[in-house]
Amino acid sequence: MLRLLIGRDWTANRDEIIGRIARDVANRRENRVLMVPELVSHEMERRLCQAAGDTASRYAEVLSFTRLARRVADSMGSGAIACLDEGGRVVAMAAAARQLSSRLKAYAAVETKPDFLSGVIDCIDEFKRCCISAGDLAVAAAQTEGSLAQKLEELSLLMESYDSLCSRGKRDPRDQMTWLLEQLEQGTYAREHTFYIDGFPDFTRQHLMILEHLIENAPEVTVSLNCDQPDSALLAFEKAGQTARELLQFARRKEIPVEVETVQPHPTPLAPVRSRLFQGGISPGEAREGLTVCRAESAYQACMHCAEQVMELVSRVRALLRRTVPQPGEGVLSCGPVTVDDGRHQVTVNGQPITLTLKEYDLLHFLLRNRGMVFSRERLLRDVWGYDY
Repeated sequence: MLRLLIGRDWTANRDEIIGRIARDVANRRENRVLMVPELVSHEMERRLCQAAGDTASRYAEVLSFTRLARRVADSMGSGAIACLDEGGRVVAMAAAARQLSSRLKAYAAVETKPDFLSGVIDCIDEFKRCCISAGDLAVAAAQTEGSLAQKLEELSLLMESYDSLCSRGKRDPRDQMTWLLEQLEQGTYAREHTFYIDGFPDFTRQHLMILEHLIENAPEVTVSLNCDQPDSALLAFEKAGQTARELLQFARRKEIPVEVETVQPHPTPLAPVRSRLFQGGISPGEAREGLTVCRAESAYQACMHCAEQVMELVSRVRALLRRTVPQPGEGVLSCGPVTVDDGRHQVTVNGQPITLTLKEYDLLHFLLRNRGMVFSRERLLRDVWGYDY
């Protein structure tokens, strides 16, 4: 089953996905996988643990596509494939160019130059992301004339020779997604897991093929997309809207049940800005609680204005602290033989000073200041250690 969550507010979409997984964890539903971009995987792990509790890792995990490849390899006992680093890719491409030196004409003058080799690797990266093979390039060359046909044919030869060299040793990193799809098709990982996908504005063709396999084989796949509707005509949601349309078309071709749900945005002072960003003007006075607009003649003046606003905020905080910080003598806390003098940052037991670490002091001070109250581990981590979970 495919479930599409669409909404204008990406934070609301994210929170909805996290909330659904947290409910699965509370109901002890296993094998939940949250797929997110690599750059936000740590943040999503933190949010998932915060929402689902300490047992979240028993029932759900956060993976990127790269980490999914390793997880599938582990489940099948095959081990992750070893890939070339950037230097190794250039060396492999140079070897491929040497093998073809007698057949290269358009690129004969530059075939050994590092910049050319790096450029060819970049081209092959794009071809593979779009699932374009060396054979596809050869067909395109046969249908074209002139110098473009010659270049396409030589790129086809270089790509084929490069892939042949990589197949004998370490693989090209861009082949990892192709290998992942092959492993998914051979194994049962997709059928054994429920997937949630969030944080992707769109997908490469490789990623989209993997996602289509998951939709076709997994019990349920929930995809969160930041758009107002499938195939959105609005500029800010164009990519995500196209992705939603492609997923719906695929599910309908495969006769897979589909549900489309709209996630309501969080009510914030900046909601008018979010709803009309890149799509028209904002009425005067809207979002004034959360948005200040200024006009400056130069970037320097704009920076100076922002600095002045920050300093004004700092001054307000300092004034508030002056009103709330206890006067001398008011910062002494006692409980039995233990006394904490916050002004001197000193702790005594039966009148004898003792030495504590900074966090030990902070914890003792917090507990004495809140005598008679019970706190959870999460509250202590947040208020004493400063962790946001």
